Amino acid sequence: SKLFVPEGYEFDKFFESLSKWQQLTENNKYANNYDYNKAVYLMSDFKFLDTGFIVLKEDEQLSSPIATLNYSLYSSKEDLNDFLSHEKEQLQCVVSSGFVDNEVNFGQTQTPALQDYADGVDTLDFLRNL
Repeated sequence: SKLFVPEGYEFDKFFESLSKWQQLTENNKYANNYDYNKAVYLMSDFKFLDTGFIVLKEDEQLSSPIATLNYSLYSSKEDLNDFLSHEKEQLQCVVSSGFVDNEVNFGQTQTPALQDYADGVDTLDFLRNL
Protein backbone atom coordinates (compact mmCIF):
# COMPACT_ATOMS: atom_id res chain seq x y z
CA SER A 1 0.00 0.00 0.00
CA LYS A 2 3.06 2.23 -0.34
CA LEU A 3 5.09 2.93 -3.43
CA PHE A 4 8.59 4.38 -3.45
CA VAL A 5 9.69 6.01 -6.69
CA PRO A 6 12.90 7.80 -7.60
CA GLU A 7 12.82 11.59 -7.75
CA GLY A 8 11.78 12.74 -11.19
CA TYR A 9 9.79 9.58 -11.89
CA GLU A 10 7.25 9.91 -14.68
CA PHE A 11 4.05 8.02 -13.83
CA ASP A 12 2.75 7.66 -17.43
CA LYS A 13 3.89 4.04 -17.93
CA PHE A 14 2.77 3.12 -14.42
CA PHE A 15 -0.71 4.53 -15.09
CA GLU A 16 -0.80 2.71 -18.41
CA SER A 17 0.00 -0.59 -16.69
CA LEU A 18 -2.82 -0.02 -14.18
CA SER A 19 -5.45 0.69 -16.82
CA LYS A 20 -6.55 -2.96 -16.96
CA TRP A 21 -7.87 -2.55 -13.39
CA GLN A 22 -10.24 0.29 -14.25
CA GLN A 23 -13.21 -2.09 -13.90
CA LEU A 24 -12.71 -1.90 -10.12
CA THR A 25 -15.03 1.10 -10.16
CA GLU A 26 -17.84 -1.25 -11.18
CA ASN A 27 -17.77 -2.49 -7.59
CA ASN A 28 -19.95 -0.05 -5.66
CA LYS A 29 -18.04 -0.33 -2.39
CA TYR A 30 -14.72 0.30 -4.12
CA ALA A 31 -16.20 3.19 -6.15
CA ASN A 32 -17.59 4.74 -2.96
CA ASN A 33 -14.14 4.61 -1.35
CA TYR A 34 -12.56 6.12 -4.45
CA ASP A 35 -15.12 8.95 -4.58
CA TYR A 36 -14.89 9.61 -0.84
CA ASN A 37 -11.08 9.73 -0.69
CA LYS A 38 -10.85 11.87 -3.80
CA ALA A 39 -13.40 14.32 -2.34
CA VAL A 40 -11.49 14.52 0.96
CA TYR A 41 -8.22 15.19 -0.87
CA LEU A 42 -9.84 17.84 -3.06
CA MET A 43 -11.46 19.62 -0.10
CA SER A 44 -8.24 19.43 1.93
CA ASP A 45 -6.22 20.88 -0.95
CA PHE A 46 -3.91 17.85 -1.02
CA LYS A 47 -1.92 17.32 -4.18
CA PHE A 48 -2.60 13.95 -5.75
CA LEU A 49 -2.56 12.08 -9.03
CA ASP A 50 -5.80 10.59 -10.31
CA THR A 51 -6.24 7.74 -12.77
CA GLY A 52 -10.03 7.79 -12.66
CA PHE A 53 -10.12 4.69 -10.46
CA ILE A 54 -7.22 5.03 -8.01
CA VAL A 55 -5.71 8.09 -6.36
CA LEU A 56 -1.95 8.35 -5.84
CA LYS A 57 -1.09 10.64 -2.96
CA GLU A 58 2.38 11.67 -1.89
CA ASP A 59 2.28 10.76 1.79
CA GLU A 60 4.75 9.48 4.39
CA GLN A 61 2.22 7.01 5.83
CA LEU A 62 3.05 3.38 5.08
CA SER A 63 -0.56 2.29 4.72
CA SER A 64 -3.16 3.91 2.54
CA PRO A 65 -6.96 3.86 2.38
CA ILE A 66 -8.85 1.74 -0.14
CA ALA A 67 -8.66 3.22 -3.66
CA THR A 68 -5.59 5.25 -2.69
CA LEU A 69 -1.92 4.42 -3.11
CA ASN A 70 0.50 6.43 -1.01
CA TYR A 71 3.86 7.12 -2.57
CA SER A 72 7.13 8.74 -1.58
CA LEU A 73 10.06 9.94 -3.60
CA TYR A 74 13.60 8.86 -2.82
CA SER A 75 16.86 10.41 -3.95
CA SER A 76 19.21 7.45 -3.53
CA LYS A 77 19.11 3.73 -2.90
CA GLU A 78 21.01 4.29 0.35
CA ASP A 79 18.41 6.77 1.64
CA LEU A 80 15.59 4.37 0.83
CA ASN A 81 17.41 1.44 2.43
CA ASP A 82 17.97 3.52 5.57
CA PHE A 83 14.27 4.36 5.72
CA LEU A 84 13.23 0.74 5.17
CA SER A 85 15.68 -0.45 7.80
CA HIS A 86 14.36 2.09 10.30
CA GLU A 87 10.74 1.06 9.61
CA LYS A 88 11.34 -2.72 9.32
CA GLU A 89 9.11 -3.53 12.31
CA GLN A 90 6.21 -1.80 10.54
CA LEU A 91 6.71 -3.62 7.21
CA GLN A 92 5.24 -6.97 6.29
CA CYS A 93 7.28 -7.26 3.11
CA VAL A 94 9.20 -5.22 0.57
CA VAL A 95 8.46 -6.01 -3.05
CA SER A 96 11.35 -5.26 -5.39
CA SER A 97 13.77 -6.84 -7.81
CA GLY A 98 17.40 -6.79 -6.73
CA PHE A 99 16.97 -3.73 -4.55
CA VAL A 100 17.01 -4.87 -0.91
CA ASP A 101 17.82 -8.00 1.09
CA ASN A 102 14.89 -10.27 1.97
CA GLU A 103 12.74 -8.79 -0.77
CA VAL A 104 9.67 -10.45 -2.24
CA ASN A 105 9.53 -10.71 -6.01
CA PHE A 106 6.83 -8.88 -7.94
CA GLY A 107 3.69 -11.00 -8.17
CA GLN A 108 4.69 -13.21 -5.23
CA THR A 109 3.22 -11.39 -2.23
CA GLN A 110 0.14 -13.62 -2.07
CA THR A 111 1.98 -16.90 -2.75
CA PRO A 112 4.34 -17.42 0.19
CA ALA A 113 6.67 -20.42 0.28
CA LEU A 114 6.62 -22.87 3.22
CA GLN A 115 9.66 -21.19 4.77
CA ASP A 116 8.11 -17.70 4.54
CA TYR A 117 6.76 -16.76 7.95
CA ALA A 118 4.50 -13.83 8.81
CA ASP A 119 6.60 -11.28 10.68
CA GLY A 120 9.53 -13.72 10.56
CA VAL A 121 7.98 -16.00 13.21
CA ASP A 122 7.90 -19.76 12.61
CA THR A 123 4.34 -20.44 13.76
CA LEU A 124 4.86 -24.16 14.38
CA ASP A 125 8.02 -23.51 16.40
CA PHE A 126 6.16 -20.83 18.38
CA LEU A 127 3.28 -23.22 19.15
CA ARG A 128 5.66 -26.06 20.04
CA ASN A 129 7.38 -23.87 22.62
CA LEU A 130 4.28 -22.54 24.39
